[in-house]
Amino acid sequence: MRSAEAALDDLERPDSEPLARVYLIYGTESYYHSRLVRAIKARTVEPSTEAFNYAFFEHQGATPGAVRGAALTPPMMAACRLVVVRDPEDIVQSRGDGSRGENRGDEDAGRAAAEADGERFTGSPGGAGEDSDTRADSGTPLPPGQRLEPWMALLEEIPAGTRLVMTLSVDLPATSALIKAAAKLKPPADVIRCLEATPKTAEVWVRRIAAELGGVMDHAASQALVMRSGTSLAVLEQEIKKLLSYVAGPGDGDPDRPRVTTEDVIAAATPSAEASVFEMVDHIGSRRSHAAVMSLRRLVEQGEPPLRLLAMVTRQVRLVLLTREMLAEGAPVRDIEARLRLPTWVVRNYLAQARSYGREQLVDMMRALARIDLDVKTGRQDPATALELFILHAAATPTA
Repeated sequence: MRSAEAALDDLERPDSEPLARVYLIYGTESYYHSRLVRAIKARTVEPSTEAFNYAFFEHQGATPGAVRGAALTPPMMAACRLVVVRDPEDIVQSRGDGSRGENRGDEDAGRAAAEADGERFTGSPGGAGEDSDTRADSGTPLPPGQRLEPWMALLEEIPAGTRLVMTLSVDLPATSALIKAAAKLKPPADVIRCLEATPKTAEVWVRRIAAELGGVMDHAASQALVMRSGTSLAVLEQEIKKLLSYVAGPGDGDPDRPRVTTEDVIAAATPSAEASVFEMVDHIGSRRSHAAVMSLRRLVEQGEPPLRLLAMVTRQVRLVLLTREMLAEGAPVRDIEARLRLPTWVVRNYLAQARSYGREQLVDMMRALARIDLDVKTGRQDPATALELFILHAAATPTA
């Protein structure tokens, strides 16, 4: 098993190792999935024969029978054909929670990237036979363990003239029967885990993606974008494309190498829900109640669930309180970073917010949020209304 970063560094190198016959790619960062599939496809299928030698299946259309029919079909006018399978229902539902593990609101961005690679086909190519052992084919649900059995058997049938890529947007445990089956293949499958990016790795990817798209983003601009738009690489890629278009107007420096600055990020990048909540708490600390309420209403209008916003506001206030208490104890910034498990540039913002609040005010805010949580869960308050009232009261409270 290896990380997505290590796999990409290998697959995208001209002198990389020969490709595996079977790839099992799993995890919740959709950007890695799309990029890995794109790299494997570029090295497997010639554009001139793609219509004959590339098949894509997803969700309900991805049954063992359909995939087997495509995988056992010999390649035409080429040495190898590629079969890509994304999120078969039998596998993602066998986790027992029914979730698909979408990445923090970037399913649309991930799907757009996949479709840009031509991954639209969800049926069975050439009328390939269906598998009567699966729920999708027989109509009878199978126990979770049995749902994996046809897929594990299929992995052993992949011939030398086919390359199979199975990509799952869920995080599998190390004890997964599917991972074990992939590791036992001869030769073994290449198992790749796509973990969500951390703020630090997201910054690196921002600069890398910007360079690949023909632009430049320095360290400060990449930090600002991650802080504003979050760590989802699929979302960040879309934001970078937008920013490069924004700065590439007539007379804006070198048109062949547009440079994105921190000011450009602030002006044009779409803030994530987390960034908007941070801004909202900042407005409360600065006694700008109207701006704070408007931030909340924008988030609700954009579809953010009020209960999720309540949890995010609570987390934000708790981190500000922790930061303030550590400041009062004389803790150095490095210790605060270690305690909060956040990078320096994020902690700097918490330090600024902590100085806007008194300790008693923050404690009162935590108590108020706990009461709101209880009232919402027992049906005594509407979460959106309760949050607005909380903001108005907190912003009107003088600093202790």
